[in-house]
Amino acid sequence: MSKNLASKAVSGLKWSSAGTIANAVMQIGYTSAMARLLAPEAFGLVALSAVILRFGYYFANLGLNQAIIQKEELTTENIRAAFTSSALLGAVFTVLAWALAPYATLIFDMPEVVPIVRVMALAFVVGGVSATATSLLQRNMRFKALSIVETGSYVVSYLGVGILLAWLDFGVWSLVYASLVQQALVALGAYVMARHNVLPVVRWEAYRALLAYGSKMSVISFFEFIYTELATLLIGRVFGAYRLGIYNRAFMLVNLPMYNLTRTVSRVVFPSFSKLQSETDKLAKVYLSSTTLLATLIIPVCLGIMIAAPEIVYVVLGDQWGEAIPVLQVLSLAIPLSFITMFAGIVCDAKAVLNWKIVITITLIIVISGLFFLLKDYGLVGFGFALLISELIRIGMYQTLMKKILYLSYWKQLRVYLPGLLNGAVVAVVVYLMSTLLRGMELPHLVILLAQMITGAFVFLAMILLFPHSALKEQLHMIFSKLGVQDNPTSYYGRMLMRYRKSLVKETEHV
Repeated sequence: MSKNLASKAVSGLKWSSAGTIANAVMQIGYTSAMARLLAPEAFGLVALSAVILRFGYYFANLGLNQAIIQKEELTTENIRAAFTSSALLGAVFTVLAWALAPYATLIFDMPEVVPIVRVMALAFVVGGVSATATSLLQRNMRFKALSIVETGSYVVSYLGVGILLAWLDFGVWSLVYASLVQQALVALGAYVMARHNVLPVVRWEAYRALLAYGSKMSVISFFEFIYTELATLLIGRVFGAYRLGIYNRAFMLVNLPMYNLTRTVSRVVFPSFSKLQSETDKLAKVYLSSTTLLATLIIPVCLGIMIAAPEIVYVVLGDQWGEAIPVLQVLSLAIPLSFITMFAGIVCDAKAVLNWKIVITITLIIVISGLFFLLKDYGLVGFGFALLISELIRIGMYQTLMKKILYLSYWKQLRVYLPGLLNGAVVAVVVYLMSTLLRGMELPHLVILLAQMITGAFVFLAMILLFPHSALKEQLHMIFSKLGVQDNPTSYYGRMLMRYRKSLVKETEHV
């Protein structure tokens, strides 16, 4: 990776991380407030409506946003073609969703979903208008601008509009309107930052390259959506809106922090990987290091969530959400696996190895459908275990594909999980022992949760900095270098840092 590209990637990570942390903190407050103002059915109805609309989302975009980022040489005509296509398709799918909304009752026997779907369908046209601008910001690694737009829109829409409307008894509509306002503000802010040409273009050549790649990406995204949302569809159909609301909130509690952590990285990694698409050796090295760092971070966090599940549910959602605890514990094992394979998927996108990705996703849909059928008698926990098993299968399939296109052995790929598994096991044991002690003292849930978070963070940092696994040492040394951390022999901490970095280099040379 060139110094200029590495510098942009690091800068992008810094700004994306800052925006992600800010949004995560606000999302916790928003979720906690809304869970107390609204009934579980409200979240279930919005979840069902969102799933229905996402059936059309991937074809409304046709993968044009990924095509803009992935294309090595992008012309002004390509940009105009992408905007023209996205805007027109967004308008068409808004009209289609409005007209076809009543047929949603054929899937779910819930007439109240129909008006929600019709209003939420406005997101198609808003998203179509904004897709090109946000993709250009990502392609050019202008993550500072993107973070400012997204954070500002979240404050206004969710913390302002959403909570206010819920307090005024708008019920489920407070969730709907907050989402639409946020998307509209992102569309406006992204265009102000990107300022691309919006004139329509009629020459087919301007569309050809984008649609050739984007159409396949659209199909892949659609199948991945089916795989991801199959639980929502089946739970809503079999158990109804109440149980779906329980599952949805449990899923959110573990998926939201993982999404925020990985979204920061993935938005920077895809344009970076795309620029390395013709350099297989460099791409393989970056893939391994990226996956090592992500697994090292995600696995301990999710195992900590599994141990602290009771306190997380009671503090964030409230006492009436106790049914979500066992579901959250199972999902905290399943969901991190899907995020860890994220980089393998990005490698396929960057190198345009899309047919194999379609095969993997269709296979997973078949597998998880069968598992849901076999485990449905175990209720929501059974759905969680079905997801866990299917994610293990996904890892195996992607490792086989990475062996084929990046020439990486299975051992090299499996080795990247070792630091995360080791650190996660230690964090889970320590947090469990401390939690057992504090729960026996019958302390408030908030006090126990704070103690769990502090203890988990301390143990995690101690394992990373004092006892780093050999597979992690090279990545740690790289991080210190890229972040511009300088040795300072004039201070005690500076001398400690010098010795630590030298130990990383020496030990790395022996690995």
